[in-house]
Amino acid sequence: MSAVDAVDAVDAVSVPGAGGAVAALGAPPVPCPLCRVPADPVTLRCPSCREDLSVLFRLRYAGRIDYNRALEALAAGEGPLALGLLHRAVAAEPGLRPARDLLESLGGAGPEGGEPVGREGDTP
Repeated sequence: MSAVDAVDAVDAVSVPGAGGAVAALGAPPVPCPLCRVPADPVTLRCPSCREDLSVLFRLRYAGRIDYNRALEALAAGEGPLALGLLHRAVAAEPGLRPARDLLESLGGAGPEGGEPVGREGDTP
């Protein structure tokens, strides 16, 4: 599977102001902090009090946003940017398997998966 084909791994809903794809379908809902009612995933507002919850969506799905941005960066030939975004995606959502797999396939495994940095006994 190519990096561009991997975009299907995280189906998404668009979040205004979040720069693209966000919430994977079937992901846990984002509840309104005031009403405790799940937000509408299309309008990103509380159906009860109509509060704008797009910032909470951005926080909840930051890893998925960064993953999808990394796919766009790879498609544009911006490998270093993609690696940075993938590292950030995995840091935000450690269980985001498509991001972890893509990061490993690009040889940019993070602190939990790559070669240790600064091992004792290493010399420059």
